Amino acid sequence: MEIALKQLSECPEHLETVGRWIYHQWWSKRCDSPEIVFTWLRTHKKLDAVPYSVVALADIEPVGSCCVIENDCIHRPQYLPWVAAVYVKPEFRRRGIASMILQKAASVAARANVKCLFIDCLAVTAPVYEKSGWAIHEREVGDKESVIMLREIDSP
Repeated sequence: MEIALKQLSECPEHLETVGRWIYHQWWSKRCDSPEIVFTWLRTHKKLDAVPYSVVALADIEPVGSCCVIENDCIHRPQYLPWVAAVYVKPEFRRRGIASMILQKAASVAARANVKCLFIDCLAVTAPVYEKSGWAIHEREVGDKESVIMLREIDSP
């Protein structure tokens, strides 16, 4: 199985699939419909510019994604930009796809002249990100057992 990585702006036909993942995983408790996520993802339309989304494709089927946005942590508005909504379909997990998505997000960030990326994640998931070049930046942030991780970006 070969995985292709694209920015959502290069494959807008997958916007609703990615939007449904985000809605069902994170937004369904605060929004009545995935349409608000679709509208938000439509702002991810420029190549190599924040905000953007990365989509992993197995053949032509989307199997994972992440977004890079200005801010995803109300407790740390001084940090930006953020990786958010990292998702891989359950049947495709444990194959390195999340790491590939994160690497692509970092490559796009370099082309967008971003110096570093942040992510707010549960402490138990930190090792997944550490394998992809991330380091814990802060511990016990906010109201959950989370950490803020930092990924410094190499110039292109």
